[in-house]
Amino acid sequence: MGVAGEFDLRFKAAVEKNFDQSADAYDLFEERHHLFETLTRRQLELIEPSRPERILDVGCGTGISTLALHQAMARRSPNIYAIDISERMLLRARERCKDLPGVYFFRGDAENLSACFNESFDAIFYTASIFLLPGFAESLRQSCNLLVPGGVLSISYYAAPFAERGNDAIRTTFPEQKYQYGAVPIGDLVSCLELLPGTRTTRIEYRFEVSREFLFDFLSIPAQSAGLFPKIPYLERIPKVRDFCDLLSRRVNPVFMGWEFLIARKR
Repeated sequence: MGVAGEFDLRFKAAVEKNFDQSADAYDLFEERHHLFETLTRRQLELIEPSRPERILDVGCGTGISTLALHQAMARRSPNIYAIDISERMLLRARERCKDLPGVYFFRGDAENLSACFNESFDAIFYTASIFLLPGFAESLRQSCNLLVPGGVLSISYYAAPFAERGNDAIRTTFPEQKYQYGAVPIGDLVSCLELLPGTRTTRIEYRFEVSREFLFDFLSIPAQSAGLFPKIPYLERIPKVRDFCDLLSRRVNPVFMGWEFLIARKR
């Protein structure tokens, strides 16, 4: 196995461990700020006029995106299949959606979707998950193969916290700070989507002002704080994240959270 392959394996193992630790903080953050529900609903708006009946939710976490998809389309009674690598996140997801008909959860690797699904889908959603997949290109290739003609890939991508003029707030304010947003640069992701056969991609920016509280709650999620302060135990990262957010908020005001939506339609 080459260096790149070893890195991918280590990265995926770290993602699984961090998200196993993140279930409580993830749900508490969502209860306060409703970010992932908002992203999912916006993704649904952007795939209009598509009316999917069979949906795959890749990287479903604690089921927030899965529930949002079901609620938004309850009148059409969609079948929603959801996959995640973290067993602890899936336990929460199954509990959150236990009374919903037509919702099915699977533990598996998002980079090997064809091993989990033989079905075809009208829409496949990556809600705040694609940037955590070192093998994102293979995942997208398999997703494209699982889509029916006319189907759609819907992706939300975490870009960065930004200053008002559009500069990356962390890299501008703390040039020495190595904050790893994920394994996938946005340019590589866009290039990959453009190479998928028989698809066309639309890219939409989404930025909104956030409070210091929002920033701290988001960055203190174990999976996020590990990007700021890797190799430090979680409880030791929290005061570091608090000091980091305090200083960032003093130096950059206002702060905007940046996401991008990428919608790829299969002809």
